[in-house]
Amino acid sequence: MTAPPPIPNWEQLPSTDAGAYYRLQPGVIVAVPKPGYQQSPQSAQASLEALDRIAQAEGRKQAVIVLVDRVASQDAAARRVWSSPRPSETRCAHALVCNTLLARAIGSFFLGLNKAAIPTRMFADLESAQIWARQMAEECSGPL
Repeated sequence: MTAPPPIPNWEQLPSTDAGAYYRLQPGVIVAVPKPGYQQSPQSAQASLEALDRIAQAEGRKQAVIVLVDRVASQDAAARRVWSSPRPSETRCAHALVCNTLLARAIGSFFLGLNKAAIPTRMFADLESAQIWARQMAEECSGPL
């Protein structure tokens, strides 16, 4: 069972064992991990493949907002899965929402130890992340 969306009017999209994806608007997706989720390279790859299918169905790249506060850990290999360049990229941006100390540490490791293949920023609140993700979707979420 996946976690309920933080905002009830979000459209739920296909999910993975890691959690659920929701559409905020065309070109902007919110990733809601299961509470206490521990991400491995295999689960990161499965989540990325689910995101690829969502983007392909919509026919455009996606700005992805990740609610990192729900994540308990992400190892270095899992970070590399998310930050590595891909020949057929389906993401145009990552907005990391990090309210807690643990989430800020995870977000800081992601930003500091990996050179992200797409624009990636950390935010203290969902509202700020939504504003930036919407802007990025308008600027760079062109057709696949």
